[in-house]
Amino acid sequence: MTGSAPPAIAFYDREAPALARAYDAIDFDALHGLLLPFLPSRGPVLDVGAGSGRDARALAERGLEVVAVEPSEGMRREAARHPPSPKILWKDDSLPDLGSLPVIPSFSLILVSAVWMHLPSDQRDRAFRRLSGLLLPEGHLYLTFRTGPDDRERGMAPVNLPDTLHSARESDLSLLVSNTSEDRLGRSGITWSALLFRRTQRA
Repeated sequence: MTGSAPPAIAFYDREAPALARAYDAIDFDALHGLLLPFLPSRGPVLDVGAGSGRDARALAERGLEVVAVEPSEGMRREAARHPPSPKILWKDDSLPDLGSLPVIPSFSLILVSAVWMHLPSDQRDRAFRRLSGLLLPEGHLYLTFRTGPDDRERGMAPVNLPDTLHSARESDLSLLVSNTSEDRLGRSGITWSALLFRRTQRA
């Protein structure tokens, strides 16, 4: 990395070992129960903001090929402490542009878990368009984000649910299911929203 990293990336670089331990202690199935019925039988799958690689590893263990995108060098280093999987390809990239990825539909499922609140609000429409463009027809986008006290050290911006749903619709993403849950790390006042969208075709 060169120059000054954005606040979120700088935070994750600095706190990577402790964060990876906390994230890896959370079971994929318990955390992402909403997603499980919609997991594809074949990939490839894109994990944006893959962090410690917990979700990418869980998907690879199910036989799926995964492209894991993570802009924090520290988190990628923590992920590399696990035995490598031939089914996971790691990339240093980030929203909204994901410039290292193809410009054509390529993925049956895209996970954007615990990332959206780090993305400046004026970049989210562009990010939705990019993600939608990467999905194969009828592919799914799984989006989770936190609400609660601001955490400026992590470079977070509030997420408005109605605005999020509107932006998704404008990018040909139809909401299928959603839920809200308490924070699994036990932080007071924090809740999580999970949204599952399907890529639709314009009439």
